[in-house]
Amino acid sequence: MKDEVTTGGDLQAEVARLQAENEALRRILKEHQEALVDQAQGVRCFRCLYNDTPVMLHSIDRNGLLLGVSNYWIEVLGYTREEVLGRRSSDFLTPESRRYAVETVLPEFFRTGYCHNVEYQLVKKNGEVIDVLLSAAAERDVEGNIVRSLAVMMDVTEWKAAEKALKESEARYRMIVETSQESIVAADCTGRLVYLNRQFADMLGREVSEVLGHPFLEFVDGALHDETAERQRSRENGVSEHYETILVRKDGTRVWVSVSAKPIRDESGCFAGSFAMISDVTRKKQAAEEIEVLHTHLSARALELETANEELEAFNYTVSHDLRRPLTAIYGFAQVILELYGQNLEPPCRDYVQEIINGSIKMNHLIDTLLNFSRRYSVPLNRERVDVSGLAQEILAELRLTDPQRRAECVVQPGVQADADPQLLRVVLDNLLGNAWKYSAKKEETRLEFGAVPHQGKEAFFVRDNGAGFDMNCAANLFTPFQRLHDSDDFKGTGIGLASVQRIIQRHGGHIWAEAEPDRGATFYFTLG
Repeated sequence: MKDEVTTGGDLQAEVARLQAENEALRRILKEHQEALVDQAQGVRCFRCLYNDTPVMLHSIDRNGLLLGVSNYWIEVLGYTREEVLGRRSSDFLTPESRRYAVETVLPEFFRTGYCHNVEYQLVKKNGEVIDVLLSAAAERDVEGNIVRSLAVMMDVTEWKAAEKALKESEARYRMIVETSQESIVAADCTGRLVYLNRQFADMLGREVSEVLGHPFLEFVDGALHDETAERQRSRENGVSEHYETILVRKDGTRVWVSVSAKPIRDESGCFAGSFAMISDVTRKKQAAEEIEVLHTHLSARALELETANEELEAFNYTVSHDLRRPLTAIYGFAQVILELYGQNLEPPCRDYVQEIINGSIKMNHLIDTLLNFSRRYSVPLNRERVDVSGLAQEILAELRLTDPQRRAECVVQPGVQADADPQLLRVVLDNLLGNAWKYSAKKEETRLEFGAVPHQGKEAFFVRDNGAGFDMNCAANLFTPFQRLHDSDDFKGTGIGLASVQRIIQRHGGHIWAEAEPDRGATFYFTLG
């Protein structure tokens, strides 16, 4: 009985042990099941994160074939997942990037197990090319062999375009600065030159390396050193300035420069230096000094001319009063002799007295002519709008009255006007039209013409005749007082008319010239400034 009880107790103990082990196995199984559930949940979360994150992700195997891609990857490149899985990742690169990947990046990756910020160009399904930065890490098996990789790509197309534009802009501005005819410099907060273009170095007769890093004040003339230093210090207070100073070249010569400087501040607003454009104004300074000297000379000359004009006025008074008085007496006594004793004088003697009278009249006329000529520059110039066509017609009508029997065709262009002194302009036309009338007197039919034509952007007036004309080789003497191109017996005159015309036109800021041929007429042109 005792053995049966013992045996029964052992069985119960064994059953209890087995139940405990079974309970432990169930608990372990449950834990494993929960772990598997958690692992599956983690895988689902990882896959959800992998697929839905807004980043381009892909993984490749040891042969470079795509095992997986994120949704954003296929969204950016425009493919479906079925179109890309199983293909080589390099198939989506440009030829240049593919060559770089196969020859350089992938061999290094499979050797080290990682790569960082590799620049690639991907080709989208529609053919568009985008720039990306790729970083990848490898997954290894228990033996340490790479079995797959996980790569992250960042689309940097816009950034690359901006970087390219920035580089192009920098290159463009650097070219502008380097090729500028102006000297350009930049200095730090201590006044040392941290940048200068070739033009500034050439201005100093030095190489760039001899100037870069040196204080700007080192090249300033000693006499202006303190003044220039004070201007530099004002830059620290944010003052932009334009001033002139003197720089000393390597050979010791000095150059006047104009400096336009402005302060530069860093991101925090603190003074960081200055930027300046420098121009060589040495010639300008020299020209200013020459102008000053010339101005002094002109002032002295103006005083001399004023004195000369006063002397001329005194001379005019002498001519008008002192010279005319004895001339009047000569004329008067000769007239008395002829009236009282003319009948008793022999014919030759009477002719002599008549010549004295005629000579006195001519002399009086010549005095009037000289006085009018000398006053051409002294009378005030009063400009107004003048009907030049009407003035010409009026003068031609007066000329017709002097010789009504002459067959003459007078043509006046209508509507010609000018801004001029009407009195002086009448003197001009009186002389030019009077000469045209006089020198065409021997023609069977006279033709006179007045009008205006364009000339070098201005209006040129002209008087044309079909008269005696002249040799253009003698044209230089046309406007010289008392110089005549025709014999005085053929055509009367004093030789002072054209000289007066030239003076009047010059006072108006204009120019006069002529074109002619002997016996084929002449044309006089003139402008009014």
